[in-house]
Amino acid sequence: MKRPIVHKFGGTSVRDAERLRLVVANIAQSRREYANPTVIITSAAAGVTDQLVGLRPDTWLETTRLLRSRHLQIANELGLSEKWKADYAAHFDRLLGECPVGLENYDPATLASIHGCGERLMAPLLAEALVQAGFQAEYIDSAPLIRTDNHYLSAAVDLATSKTQIAAALNSILSDRIPVLAGFIGSNAEGHTTLLGRNGSDYSASIFGAGTDAFEVWIWTDVDGIYTADPRHHQHSKLLREISFRESAEAAYFGAKVVHPYTMWPLLESDTNLRIKNTMSPEKPGTLICHEPQDRGPDLITTAIKGVAIVTVGGYGLIGVPGVASRVFGVISSSGTNVLMISQSSSEHNISFAIRGEDLAITLQALNHQLQDWMEREHRIDRIKVVENAAILTVVGENMRGRVGVAGTIFSALGEAGINVIAIAQGSSEYSISIVVDEAQVFRATDAILEKAGSK
Repeated sequence: MKRPIVHKFGGTSVRDAERLRLVVANIAQSRREYANPTVIITSAAAGVTDQLVGLRPDTWLETTRLLRSRHLQIANELGLSEKWKADYAAHFDRLLGECPVGLENYDPATLASIHGCGERLMAPLLAEALVQAGFQAEYIDSAPLIRTDNHYLSAAVDLATSKTQIAAALNSILSDRIPVLAGFIGSNAEGHTTLLGRNGSDYSASIFGAGTDAFEVWIWTDVDGIYTADPRHHQHSKLLREISFRESAEAAYFGAKVVHPYTMWPLLESDTNLRIKNTMSPEKPGTLICHEPQDRGPDLITTAIKGVAIVTVGGYGLIGVPGVASRVFGVISSSGTNVLMISQSSSEHNISFAIRGEDLAITLQALNHQLQDWMEREHRIDRIKVVENAAILTVVGENMRGRVGVAGTIFSALGEAGINVIAIAQGSSEYSISIVVDEAQVFRATDAILEKAGSK
């Protein structure tokens, strides 16, 4: 038997009956061209997860009524049988029929069970649409197959256990059936539903790809692939035919939204590739993400994270003091803040780091409280400086390694465009350079890099 292709469809790809018909057509075309077994992972319909996240006891009845109506309307437009629709309505009521007590107290286990319902509502709809089109498709609950820890809303995956469970559940049926599964969800050792983090269905797909030893994992979305920059805003952006796993992971972490940042991890030890495809233009090859690109070209990828604050902890009393960075970042970790980027001067008297703007208040509170001895008694720290409304602009490219002049070209382009650089960071791998600029200048900075340095 050939190795399967795992297809993952995003929320815009399954938002209504018309798009579901297109999904079915794309699956049919794929099976004609490749004749590989098929596994399908689906997101919730566009907007549904946001509605579920916004549920409160006082909005429960109205919101669930609207969700029930929307999903049954899709079933009606697909022409599904009355018997099936009655069973589906009962399925909906089992998931969202009554407002759970834990919702009022924001209990994480309760929230996880609610927030993951969108995928559990879409997967059986898509499976039945495939059955109606003549395929032997079957909805299978994915939660028991992906084992996680107990961090209900953003759980860590036990990949080894998950791969074993997926192989046991799916490999024996792939020769004659198409399993259709919900993305985004898993379960802990007690069997309680957990979530893989927002937009985690891409991650689910790669976990199922690893578990089934897939030939490729196809991420179907509403763009033609991965571009050197967002094509909606930058006319010089180019579609990339191939990129490496490392480049894709770096770009995703620093703001590229086509692929979830964790998507590459389950496939790093395998020879399974990822492919980004456009649901609306299935004839286009998309972007291949693989270990060793053969058609990479010189183009650099430029991504951005906006809404960033830069915090600088400084003082000449820090020079030569061992453990400064360890203590500062220990304080930040204790506040629960995620650090996006770190920049330290060679003289050791400044440490700058980037965080999301919404984390600024709690971070400053923690620093002022826990570094009080260094500020007031020992006078090692004489300032904590903040720059708000910033953006991290990251340039990614595996072909940057060992090439003379790439960084110089990037900074020359920014200088010619009149862009002020607030902070800089580059990893020793030389795969990326991160530059902090004023958020208001991020589009102009990206255009300058694309025009002057994007394919140097």
